[in-house]
Amino acid sequence: MTGSPSFLRRLLRRSASALDSPDTVQPAPQRILITQRELKNYGGSEFFAIEVARALKNRGREVAIYCPAPGKLANIVTPSGIPVCETPAEVPFTPDVIHGQHHLPTMAALAHFPDTPAIYCWHGTRPWVERPPVHPRIRFHVVTSERMAPRLATETTIPEDRIITIPNFVDLERFSRVRKTIARPARAVLYGQSGFYPAELELLETACADHGIALDKVGYAYGNPRPRPEYFLPDYDIAFAIGRSAIEAAASGCAVIPVVPQLAGAIVVPDTLDDWAASNFSPRYFTSASVMDSEWLGRQLADFDQEKVRQVTHTIRDRFSIGPAITAFESLYRRAGSTGPAQGSGSEFGLYLTTMAQEIDAMWGDLECRKADEPTIQARIAALEAALADAENRTRVLTDKLLEQAPAPSGSENS
Repeated sequence: MTGSPSFLRRLLRRSASALDSPDTVQPAPQRILITQRELKNYGGSEFFAIEVARALKNRGREVAIYCPAPGKLANIVTPSGIPVCETPAEVPFTPDVIHGQHHLPTMAALAHFPDTPAIYCWHGTRPWVERPPVHPRIRFHVVTSERMAPRLATETTIPEDRIITIPNFVDLERFSRVRKTIARPARAVLYGQSGFYPAELELLETACADHGIALDKVGYAYGNPRPRPEYFLPDYDIAFAIGRSAIEAAASGCAVIPVVPQLAGAIVVPDTLDDWAASNFSPRYFTSASVMDSEWLGRQLADFDQEKVRQVTHTIRDRFSIGPAITAFESLYRRAGSTGPAQGSGSEFGLYLTTMAQEIDAMWGDLECRKADEPTIQARIAALEAALADAENRTRVLTDKLLEQAPAPSGSENS
């Protein structure tokens, strides 16, 4: 694999040649507005916005973040001179380009700055707030996985040549510590994932225990959010993770096994790294029927090799660093600003709001139905709990009677 161009370099070279042809080169935009739904929790899109903002600031750009629900994470960027604004009106400049994340704040920024072009970053199909908006001033839609691009083109009216892949990245200054790989893994972490059924988590815990591996679960879903993964990831031999979490873990020296609810992937090795990168390190894009049981984990551990883990870590740190990704974004900003003002923005906002009204009404109706069903559901739960308590009581009574009637053991004092 090391003798051929990497997946990331092929994509970035292709993007650069398409975006910066000699007759379209423009001065780099100096004022960038990044939109983000919230900055309260330690999540992938949150740190994506933070790291892009700080990298652009370090390159001399004027950067602001429009975030309707700022929180403790805003304290990470404001010391760098990057304002976090709760409304577009608070942004201290008119941006040259809007770097959109999450469709509602992106559309609000477009409405407030009627002459500013935009790009939009689509991080995944879930949740609803990730749904990519379509507007004439959104010049390009960015996806982090090569296999997300066809889906976006199929499900929307966005032309394929306006969908650009810029893979996820890792900030090597932040993730500077790399663990020393050991021959036999002893510690594992389920990092940055949620949505698993309790039975799945039990299977994973049992599988790790069967192979002598201690498992920790990190994230809000497990009541264990930890804000500094660059500190704790190097303590683990294996990370069960996808997307940016997988890249961060690999950059820290962990062996990576991608897992998602109801589907378990295979350990990332040098020969499969490009394929995993093309799917953003998610087994959703693979055809597999694996479950997270002991037999599956045994197959992954059979492929655990110190040298292979080191090679993957070296490749991730060499080719998935933040620098090339920021360069690709700057190329995209230049291209977005070179096409002139868009026409028909008002009618497009009208169409957008019409669609939003229909979707919000549908969600509101679904919520009202759930509220109406809640008393029935609560009553059913109470009845089941009462039946369970009654069954447990009867079981205790029967057990006591059986013990009273059981013959004394042979050789006892009462025999």
